[in-house]
Amino acid sequence: MYTTTTPVRIDTPVRRLIDTITPGGHARYLRVQPEPGATVNGCFSNVQAKATRDGGRRLCGWQLWEWPGVLVEAEFHAVWLSPAGEMVEITPKPHGESTILFVPDARRAYRGEVVDNVRIALHEDQLVQHFIRVSRAIVQVIARSGPPAGQVRIPAEQIAPLRRVQQFLGHAIDAQLREHDPCLCGSGLRYRQCHGHELELALA
Repeated sequence: MYTTTTPVRIDTPVRRLIDTITPGGHARYLRVQPEPGATVNGCFSNVQAKATRDGGRRLCGWQLWEWPGVLVEAEFHAVWLSPAGEMVEITPKPHGESTILFVPDARRAYRGEVVDNVRIALHEDQLVQHFIRVSRAIVQVIARSGPPAGQVRIPAEQIAPLRRVQQFLGHAIDAQLREHDPCLCGSGLRYRQCHGHELELALA
């Protein structure tokens, strides 16, 4: 499956992403300082527990990621704002990143809702666009299944096919295939004429 990482610099695509989520916003690199007991992907509960113990408060915003050469994306995220006003990233990262790129968003607060990532493709390619659309469809199924704080029961018959398509597209893009290349399924047809055509109909 594809892997995103912290952008190494604030280039034109990253700046465009920042302006999309928080017009005029300012991104900052923060060192990852995992709090004991903090869980990966548990930023909101991690920060709330930290604020309860040590004061300060939860600061919501967006953590920026990059799939090099493919897309940039923003993930709804929270860091700890210390009593002294310092932004601190206390949530460990799935792939061991030592820094994050974070954009505070004073308009947003966490209320238990599912918030999809904001993704911007780096190239106009049907494979990448389909990956983004399938990823969005997965989040929509999860959001309809209930609040993340409760016992979420995601219908397997709805989510499993989407996960398989997402994985297929991720492998194809990682293999540097594009819409005019032969489809990864081995049909001999170009992706656009094969799985691309089927997905275009399914996602309509």
